[in-house]
Amino acid sequence: MREERNRAIAIARQALAPPRAGMAMPQPPYIVALRSVALLRASECVDQDQVLELAKKIQTEGQWTQPIPIDGHSGLVMDGNHRLRVAHLLGLRRLPCIPLSYEDPRVQVRCWKTGQDFERQRLSELARRELLLPFKTTRHSFSPCLPQSEIPLELLC
Repeated sequence: MREERNRAIAIARQALAPPRAGMAMPQPPYIVALRSVALLRASECVDQDQVLELAKKIQTEGQWTQPIPIDGHSGLVMDGNHRLRVAHLLGLRRLPCIPLSYEDPRVQVRCWKTGQDFERQRLSELARRELLLPFKTTRHSFSPCLPQSEIPLELLC
């Protein structure tokens, strides 16, 4: 019994110890927050057929399962422009979002066509000027992966 306790204490101390030289600092967890749909801004054009198909799927499930990553300062949608359009179609007033920053090392943005890094400054300019990029211009990736949700749609109306 005492041995188990000592082992548990050693594991806790190790978890709380600062990282050794050369070890990466652990990333903070993602935060999911409800945001007003009116404050969110699309970043790219969408395919209307995909929007309608996704709207049917979300209505059938009756819940919102993928929080939308956004730039926390501007409300610009990083990934999830089709879902934002679905929210408008369904008359939702709030959406689960993951506020982030383009400076966050967990966020990577690439050009869909070339795979090259996308100019983050260009995204800030789009947000400021309220312009939309063409469909499938950017591809965002997040490491670690974003969390899922299971929020009934009636809570988002």
